[in-house]
Amino acid sequence: MKIWVTRDEPLDGPLCSALKQAQLQVIHEPVLQRHVVTDARSEIAQLAPSDWLVLTSTYAINAVAEDVARVPKVAVVGESSREAAIRKGFHVELVSSDGTGKGLFEELFTIAAGSTICYLRSSLAVAPDAPDSITMTSPVLYETHKREYRKDILNEADVAAVTSASAVYAVGPIDMRFASIGVSTSKALREIGIEPWVEAAEPSFNALAHAIADQR
Repeated sequence: MKIWVTRDEPLDGPLCSALKQAQLQVIHEPVLQRHVVTDARSEIAQLAPSDWLVLTSTYAINAVAEDVARVPKVAVVGESSREAAIRKGFHVELVSSDGTGKGLFEELFTIAAGSTICYLRSSLAVAPDAPDSITMTSPVLYETHKREYRKDILNEADVAAVTSASAVYAVGPIDMRFASIGVSTSKALREIGIEPWVEAAEPSFNALAHAIADQR
């Protein structure tokens, strides 16, 4: 089975690697392109140990400077992000229970009163409104742009693997089976009139690869 990797990652990236380990053939054709605009060193330096750093993707985690102070508590969306943050040396104290950014912030807002939340985001992401008891900052960590993809890939791939709403909107409504990494991505697919062929049991690259492999 040939899987179209729409994610902006190299051929040895985490999703490509997970698919290959699941004995699936990878067609590498990203639909987004990203570039880092800050390493977040100064933003993180302003946080106290009681404050929170929100990182909602492995790309964001990897974009953060290697030698930043590890003082703030970290909140992430899913297992892949948790593992990446731990490898980076961060102390992860909160993982979204439903695997969505919306759910993550709802949980965080109930426990972070009196603290500052720094949400390092993509240029396409919008920071939610925080309660008055919380100071929210949301600097853009990286720019995200749509990338034109090869149209003949529609005849090559059996399934398109999508891992974000941004990727869904970049691909658009096409006649193909879609494998979704989680709730937010599936919601975006339904918004453009597509029912996910399969959804990962949890928002991780390994879970997505296994979900596709199980449907072969």
